[in-house]
Amino acid sequence: MKLNHHFFDEDNHVVDSKGSFKEYLNELFIARCVNCGKKIIWINDDYIYPDIVAKEPNVDMPESVKQLYNEAGTIYNKSPRAACALLRLAIDRLCNELGETDRDINKNIGALVKKGLPQVVQQALDVVRVVGNKAVHPGVISFDVDDKGTVTMLMRLLNIITERMITEPKEIESLYEGLPETVKESITKRDK
Repeated sequence: MKLNHHFFDEDNHVVDSKGSFKEYLNELFIARCVNCGKKIIWINDDYIYPDIVAKEPNVDMPESVKQLYNEAGTIYNKSPRAACALLRLAIDRLCNELGETDRDINKNIGALVKKGLPQVVQQALDVVRVVGNKAVHPGVISFDVDDKGTVTMLMRLLNIITERMITEPKEIESLYEGLPETVKESITKRDK
């Protein structure tokens, strides 16, 4: 049996005994999570194992949306395009959870705008819709969604949308309900 001897140059390229370039050396990193104690594996800068959600969902995200969000988060390393498509579907579901039921996500966003959806939230919804459409309908839009950065950006936007449309109104309502009844009655009289 013949053994090949490999040497490495300063860039971690594998070279033969004559100094000819052979292949790139992948670096394998294994660590242990300090929280759960499970092993974590990276090859170079790519996270490989175990499947975890890229960014945790907002706690107020509706369950039907959260399921899609979590699924996208667990596959984004393997298929960023599929993760973007799932996040686009999550936006569709979020519009449904906010009371819009048209089959056209664009019309649902427009209806939410007519109901007073802040422009910044409308823009976030449209970013997720457009990038997600690119994942679902390749070739329609000219930018690429085959990177993990796009997925994490969409996940962040979905969390921002949930924060603005669900969490903040819920917190404000809770604070308002904590006011004395006499104060709330005077506010009701003022607003008539």
